[in-house]
Amino acid sequence: MADTVEVTDGWKAAAFVVVFVLMAAVAIYSFLITWWASRSEGSTHASKAQVKSTEDFITARSRVDVWKMAFSLYASVLGGSVVTGPASYASFAGLLGLASYAVAVGTPLLVVAWCGGLARSADPEATSLPNFLLRRFGVRLNAETADEGICGLAFLKPGQATATLSALLTLFVMGVALLAEYATVGTLFRSFVGCSDGLAAVPTIFVGLLTIAYTVVGGLYISVLTDRIQAVVSFILVIFLAIYLASDFNGDTSGPVTEDMKGFSYAGWSSVFTMPISLISGTIYSEALWQRVWAAEDEQALKRASVGACFFVMLVVFFFGFGGWLALWSGKATWDTDPNLYFFTLFSSGSNGILDSFAGLLTLSCAALMGQGAMDSLQNGITATLSSTLLKNKPLSWTRILVLLVNIPLAIVGATSWVNDVLTLFLLSNMITVSCLFPLMVAVIPGEVAKAYVTEAAVWAGCIGGVLGSIIFGIDQVGGDVADGLDMTFMSNGYGWDYFLVALLSSIGCTLIGIALSWVYRKFLEQKEAGSGKTPANAGTSPNPEAAAA
Repeated sequence: MADTVEVTDGWKAAAFVVVFVLMAAVAIYSFLITWWASRSEGSTHASKAQVKSTEDFITARSRVDVWKMAFSLYASVLGGSVVTGPASYASFAGLLGLASYAVAVGTPLLVVAWCGGLARSADPEATSLPNFLLRRFGVRLNAETADEGICGLAFLKPGQATATLSALLTLFVMGVALLAEYATVGTLFRSFVGCSDGLAAVPTIFVGLLTIAYTVVGGLYISVLTDRIQAVVSFILVIFLAIYLASDFNGDTSGPVTEDMKGFSYAGWSSVFTMPISLISGTIYSEALWQRVWAAEDEQALKRASVGACFFVMLVVFFFGFGGWLALWSGKATWDTDPNLYFFTLFSSGSNGILDSFAGLLTLSCAALMGQGAMDSLQNGITATLSSTLLKNKPLSWTRILVLLVNIPLAIVGATSWVNDVLTLFLLSNMITVSCLFPLMVAVIPGEVAKAYVTEAAVWAGCIGGVLGSIIFGIDQVGGDVADGLDMTFMSNGYGWDYFLVALLSSIGCTLIGIALSWVYRKFLEQKEAGSGKTPANAGTSPNPEAAAA
């Protein structure tokens, strides 16, 4: 077993210089593009980069071609945590779990492209997922009903509750994901580079402020352009690392591949269901990807880009995960090694995984670049969600100020040790989004029939039913104690397949019941009004701009 070693001051300095220069170069590129666009007139490329309104800022409506979209989807999904997460997961879920993980990270791109295509067909003018749902359920009502709201409650405007739920979920999902990216940068500088807590916070705050700066200036389209650079450079680094590893690997591979290492265990088999369903549900409630739905030139460009991005995302995730698995199998890493550093031990002279080689420095650079790409996408997504709901119809300057007010505190929290406590909320967000996955997918289906019977009440029935079903199951599993049942359901189930299956099936069942009841109620209204010749008050199904603006 390799001895543990310490990082020299030379390698520490190299890490700071290389990472800072790379991230600053991306930011400078974005500022130059924005400056060029503001000074150019008549150029097609310049006009695409110009920000003329809040809608331009958060949607880049129909301005991104298939190649730019593919790079952007790739960079948005693959954050810096891809270097640490898959390797750690493969250590206990085996090769089967790793394969499930890789498929699960790429597949949501296809799902979002499919759902996004349906949403674009149903309402091409929506600006975000919450805004789409607000317009989707903001049906035309007669003046009396619109004034009274739902069931006589004026604050329950049609679509308002569902849009609010969607906004809260997307903000929660993206907030946790953004903090995870900040945490990855801090962890790598603390554990891999060997910095103190205070010094490790410097690159975290630096990348946070850089991404906030060019996000404030250029909005989504500039983020898409920087994604292209980040995606190309990071993938080239991945190719180099793969070639270097294949030619220079010298670990002891004489040990047997156990059943656990193959993934033929509870964790491995559970991953076949839990990883795809949790990541699909989490991703579909991320405005970072929904922004790209509105930005794509057309539906076909979106779908073609998602296929290409999905393939390369799965390839990269499997590569980093397999590297960590290989390090453990060969003895390069041990069970005493920090799980975040399993992959890094392949290029380290010590089993503790420290920076002492050029390949290790490139791996750190790759993680930093991918982290920067995911960060600016998430920052834009958070901004779009708040801007399209809280700041609807407000000037663009308000949205830019909001970028600063929201993201600077997140960057500061991400640079502290508090962030590790926040990351325990991943399971909570996954359980809730799984409960709300099916209702959202049926809500985006276009057409008059879908609009008539997939009502707001049916969507809420599905979301509440999924959450309640999983809670009841959790309480039963711990013997009836409510507090322990809640903890097991949302914080401690270890991504058990049965909890996710119960949440999903409960949600599907309650949504279908809600749709059936909507059908019965609609038929009742039609029969009741048939004699008078009046149209039922809730018969209208087309989006109502007035209701959406309420």
